[in-house]
Parts: sequence; structure tokens; C-alpha cells
Amino acid sequence: MECITEENVKQIIEQPEYLLFYFTASWCGPCQKIKPQIIKLKEGLQTNNIKFYMIDIDENDTLCEKCNIKSVPTFILFKNKLEIGQCKGANIVPVAELIKPYC
Repeated sequence: MECITEENVKQIIEQPEYLLFYFTASWCGPCQKIKPQIIKLKEGLQTNNIKFYMIDIDENDTLCEKCNIKSVPTFILFKNKLEIGQCKGANIVPVAELIKPYC
């Protein structure tokens, strides 16, 4: 899963696919717990219609502020620069349900 920063998010957000942004932190236990599940979910998809990106909140203050991130892990799904939906927490089920209609 590619990590993105404030420097390269402008190019990434222009992509035509659905984009799942995973806001995380290295010190966050729940973030580390769900990360392997997110990777497994990504690998299990039968489509290239959704791209997954990881964003470290400690290195991307401005981006987190723009996305109104208040807690981690937070997942936001984008399409055409618009937020489609989001979920929070270390439960894989809401993340899977968030992306399911677009797979």
C-alpha cells in the first residue's frame, strides 16, 4: 500500500479510480491491528477500480486538517476529488461495506 504525502496528494486525487485514504499513525495500536486486514482486503478485490493509500497523520498535518481527521484509523473514499464516504475505527467490516458498492 503506497504512502502519500501533502506533496503528492494533488497528483493522486486526480486519478479516475476510487481512492481509499487510510489515515494512520505508527504509534496507534488499532491502526497497526487493522493494517494487515486492509492489505488482505485490497489483495482480495477482483477489481482495479479502487486504489488504497496510507497517510501518516504525524507527517501530514495540513492534509489531515483539510480532511478533518480527528481520530485514527480513519478511512475516506474519494472519487473525482469528492468524498464518497468515510468510516473510523479498527473494524474491517465498515471499511469493506464502504468500498463494496464500487468493486
